[in-house]
Amino acid sequence: MEKEQAKKKKLISKGDIIVIVIVVVLALAVLLSPNMYWVTTAKWTDWNETNRENVYTAMGSENTEERFRLYFQYYNVIHELGHGLIIYNKGVDIDIADEEQLVNDFAVAYWNYYGEPEKMTELYDIVCYAVENVGDNYKNGVDYLENARANSNREDFYASFFNFNDYGWFQFSSVKHSIEQNKSLDEVLSEMGFTDFKLPERTILKHEMTDEAESTAIVNEAVKNINEWGLKFPEAHQSFSGDPNMNSSRAFKNILGIFYLNLF
Repeated sequence: MEKEQAKKKKLISKGDIIVIVIVVVLALAVLLSPNMYWVTTAKWTDWNETNRENVYTAMGSENTEERFRLYFQYYNVIHELGHGLIIYNKGVDIDIADEEQLVNDFAVAYWNYYGEPEKMTELYDIVCYAVENVGDNYKNGVDYLENARANSNREDFYASFFNFNDYGWFQFSSVKHSIEQNKSLDEVLSEMGFTDFKLPERTILKHEMTDEAESTAIVNEAVKNINEWGLKFPEAHQSFSGDPNMNSSRAFKNILGIFYLNLF
């Protein structure tokens, strides 16, 4: 009887060891697997009737493709990288509405530092036009940030707030505010919670926004710049969506090159 109990204890002990080994191996796989970042950007394409109408409402009927590419494929990709910058460098922890404002401050400051001034002038024209033409919030005197903060208290900010008239208008209003505030890149990075960074001498980076490849070049260039500042940012990938509403990003781990694990 005692021998059987001892044998059973021994078997249980081996089982525990196997479980521990598996847990350790999985933990190491997660820890040692590379961080990656994915940016999804809307492409210029032939949309359905509703999406086409929304794009022309926001961008206007003149030079629509040029304005669309400048906003989504030039400006907004830096906005999306701003979210990753906070994640990978353990930046400020604020509610989603205020984070959206902060990463717009970042994207504007980035392009004021690196971008062509005429593009920023056109961007301001785009968002001023959009704010006045998307939905009725502007006409009704709604405060864009207070409205977003009220929705950010809900369980899912994007599910409760994501529609063209509300979320789109909020983002255009936020970018307009960022341009008018005109904060420096140093100032915004500090507000994001970073202290150990060093910006290089200011240079102008020129981009002809004629196709999606130029947007990918901007993403890769920005990741390189961020790392050169002394801040962390992993390899970034970009995909393009035929839905003009699909402009987003996510952080994940590529576990052993086999599958993705969303960590944030």
